[in-house]
Amino acid sequence: MKIGNLFSHVLIIGLLTTLFLPFVVTTSQLFPFITGKGFAFRILIELLLGIWVVGMFWDPSLRPKFSWIMGSILIFVGTITISDIFGVSLYKSFWSNFERMEGLITLLHLLAYFLIAGSVLNTRARWYTFLNVSVFASVIMSVYAFLQLAGSITINQGGVRLDGTFGNAAYLAVYMLFNFFIALFLLARTYQDKSRLSWYAVSGYGIALVFQSIVMYYTATRGVILGLIGGLLVTVVVVALFERERPKLRRVSIAALAALLLLVGGFFAARNTSFVTSSPTLSRFSSLSLEELNTQGRRYVWPMAIQGFLEKPILGWGQENFNYVFNEHYDPRMYNQEAWFDHAHNIVLDWLVAGGVVGLAGYLAIFATLLFVLWKNKTFSVTDKAIIVGLLAGYFFQNLFVFDNLLSSIYFFSILAFIHSERVKDKTEPLWLNRLSQNLFLSRKIIPVSVVIVVLVCLYGLNIRPILANKNIINALNQNVSRTPEESLEYYRKVFKYNTFANSEASEQMLNQIQKFFGSRVTVETRQAFVELATKNMDEQIKKFPGDARRLLFMGSLRNRTGDYKNAISYLEEAERVSPKKQSILFELGFSYLSVGESEKAFEKFKKAYDLEPSYSEAKILYAIGALHDNQDALGKELVSEITKDGKVFDERIITALAATGNLTEGVALIQKQVQLTPNDPKIRFRLAAGYLSLGQRTKSIETLREAAKLFPEAKADADFYIKEIQAGRNP
Repeated sequence: MKIGNLFSHVLIIGLLTTLFLPFVVTTSQLFPFITGKGFAFRILIELLLGIWVVGMFWDPSLRPKFSWIMGSILIFVGTITISDIFGVSLYKSFWSNFERMEGLITLLHLLAYFLIAGSVLNTRARWYTFLNVSVFASVIMSVYAFLQLAGSITINQGGVRLDGTFGNAAYLAVYMLFNFFIALFLLARTYQDKSRLSWYAVSGYGIALVFQSIVMYYTATRGVILGLIGGLLVTVVVVALFERERPKLRRVSIAALAALLLLVGGFFAARNTSFVTSSPTLSRFSSLSLEELNTQGRRYVWPMAIQGFLEKPILGWGQENFNYVFNEHYDPRMYNQEAWFDHAHNIVLDWLVAGGVVGLAGYLAIFATLLFVLWKNKTFSVTDKAIIVGLLAGYFFQNLFVFDNLLSSIYFFSILAFIHSERVKDKTEPLWLNRLSQNLFLSRKIIPVSVVIVVLVCLYGLNIRPILANKNIINALNQNVSRTPEESLEYYRKVFKYNTFANSEASEQMLNQIQKFFGSRVTVETRQAFVELATKNMDEQIKKFPGDARRLLFMGSLRNRTGDYKNAISYLEEAERVSPKKQSILFELGFSYLSVGESEKAFEKFKKAYDLEPSYSEAKILYAIGALHDNQDALGKELVSEITKDGKVFDERIITALAATGNLTEGVALIQKQVQLTPNDPKIRFRLAAGYLSLGQRTKSIETLREAAKLFPEAKADADFYIKEIQAGRNP
């Protein structure tokens, strides 16, 4: 085998390997369904890129050729790079985080993937092999999903929505969407090419289409399923309008269009029947309405994204910086949604925020260029084009309600590379590259050695170090072994020694872990060491990412727990400045002020939180507590009365506040009402006995304890102990 052919074969095997990335799950990593796939893709592409750069000097067929599709991608990547450089945080824009594994680093790897695939898969036969292997992999994934459906394998995200090895039903659904249209494309090509017609192939593609459809249905992902239906509608309409060479196919497409419309119409006619409402998938579709949209996070996040875009309309905020927009323009009505959003859940708005008008224009230009080049291509039939256009329509539609993940991006860039390779098939390689390859010393000695060095540096710096850091976070958190706090501390120290983007995740995990230490048997020394290491590194993160309300809130909360209220207030006041409508920040700041005796300021913060959204019950409770502590007894008691009306809400903090502000009688009255509403809870009766004791009503306290002992035999020993203590004149 010639050395040039060897390069080609290795590169083809590497590209086929990317099709099995969906099966990568790394339980030794934080976010095992995301990080494993992300790092595997980056490592694989870096290796393939090195091989490709060296190989193109040996084999002219591997050299890249220009098309407008390539040009549109280069312009888009260049534009987003500029947006990232001039955005809020270049570091975050480049590295992203473990939960997403996106950012500029991934975009650059996708660009490299496109260049390699578009150059190496340079024949129709190679692309058919690639597409067939993809369909085969999707069938394996379907079988895995069927085992989840049967209950033999656990659904990772819980519930009944299949998620395969993606850990997310939406990610599995869009993976199947791509492969559905790929299988449909291959099926159509098999029929069109009589020399390749095989009933075995037809049956195989038919089975794949059925499997993929079933899996998409049981993911219950509305955006993808609607995208599938819409994509099929686009496909049959294009065939019906433009197919001239195959009249029979036109008639079939018209019939398919009628069937799809009948299916959609039939569903709407039956949407209120028990058959639909009893199905987890169909019921999700039957509930689609403007009213439902008003209850979703998108209802609030999309306007925030538009506000953020209007602030930076040209180049945007840079990738991975949506949280700054979310914090600044937070809508207090979404208190019952997720606490923090890092995407707009709409591809158009996400790119508007990340790259401004220029970035979005670059992204949309890729679609426009792809469609233009596809339609001008003479090697594709109208049916081929219709299927690809349908795929793009379905993919774009579902992206209006979610955001891309690594695998959907890989498939999108694969389609781009496929059409690109068809467009440049008859072109010659760039003249400059041809001349460079003629310098044998440079092309056969200097370049290979340089490439090996660069690849090794990238593998270690971009992947190995953050992988090891991530693994140490898992070791520090490992609940499956008896991990002592001291051992966890050492693992965290190892994380910070690598000094990667894992530092941010490790700092947050440490702060969460420290919260669990309070009230546990962790030694004071160990707890202090944890606090010092966590605060030191979180302070570094706050300096690196100034204005990040989430980090500021975490630090303020930790300072409150450790009794450092003065510093807590400084962090939380800064958090309020950058996110003035976030109730959780106002709550924490109010408690800080209460802790230092500034009840008036505490009341102001609690009142502000309540005024932002009066329907938020937590805000109302804290508003009442703030009023009581600020000696506004009338207001406080009025709010408490509203909160506890009909016994719907009982909160220990209210009773504690009543007791602390000299309103013991009202506090005991609340507990009495609580006993009436929940008579089978012994803890409440013990609480009532304690309340009577605080009022000096020792006889009533003893009577309550005796009643508790009689009603709840399991509590008799405790009740008898407290009775003896009270009779002895003590206050237990």
